[in-house]
Amino acid sequence: MIKNRSVKIILAVILVALIIVSIVFYVMDIILNNTPPTKNLYKMLLATFICSGALIPLFVKKARRSLAYYESQYYEHIENAFANSPFYRKKLLRAIRLYNENNFGKALKYLGQLKQVSEERDDLYAVGLFTGLVFTDMGCKKDAIIVYNALLNMNIYSTTIYGNLGSLYSNLGNYDDAIACLRLAIQNDEKNPAPYNNLAKLYFDTYDFENAKGYALKALKINHKFRQSASMLAIIYSLENDKENAGKYFHIAISSGEDPSRLQRAIKQYQEKELLKNITDNLDIDDD
Repeated sequence: MIKNRSVKIILAVILVALIIVSIVFYVMDIILNNTPPTKNLYKMLLATFICSGALIPLFVKKARRSLAYYESQYYEHIENAFANSPFYRKKLLRAIRLYNENNFGKALKYLGQLKQVSEERDDLYAVGLFTGLVFTDMGCKKDAIIVYNALLNMNIYSTTIYGNLGSLYSNLGNYDDAIACLRLAIQNDEKNPAPYNNLAKLYFDTYDFENAKGYALKALKINHKFRQSASMLAIIYSLENDKENAGKYFHIAISSGEDPSRLQRAIKQYQEKELLKNITDNLDIDDD
């Protein structure tokens, strides 16, 4: 918070200095060069207006979202957490709001206090889930993994926990554990397309296109408008020069809400990346 305040002060000083400089130059131009006052008045007022406008957001505090907003947004994960204690329920919601405001230190403080008074499964799940999310966003991935595994050791399972663990293991390059977690996520909720898509993405990132296509197609079978899986299939089939299927899933992705220009850029980037990979592989073969 101190760092942010310092940045705001520095920016404010710069903007005020620019306003003063523009006024000084305007006045000096009139005095030294006998320039008519109306000649550069517009430029001086415009510079002053722009700098003043930039100053306002620095000191106008944005309204915080209400706790009711976060309760509705995360209701699936906190539905029965601290159901018998309005005080601790409110504290949980405050921790969630702090997490969304990137105030990670204070969010962890609240969650640590709530962990000490958690008695029911739903209490432990909510506190553990958001503790893991805070650690993840802080870049403390190993700490997040410890938190999630602690929940699993208490027989507290959820598709979200398995999915989050899978993503963390994947980011750390531990693909075997990532695959195992994502398969458990599917077993936990076979009608949820997200775990299938996440597993497809993992296989895609490791260039196992056949498995990637298989799981992406399963996600679309559950939800034929699952944009992420359709987009992934459009990219894979483009890389495989299968124009018919590439076009088919491109249109499915677009009709499901994907930005066509964004998807086209992604396809081009992956094609360039694949070309570079092939060139590098060929150079390795030649060196041998």
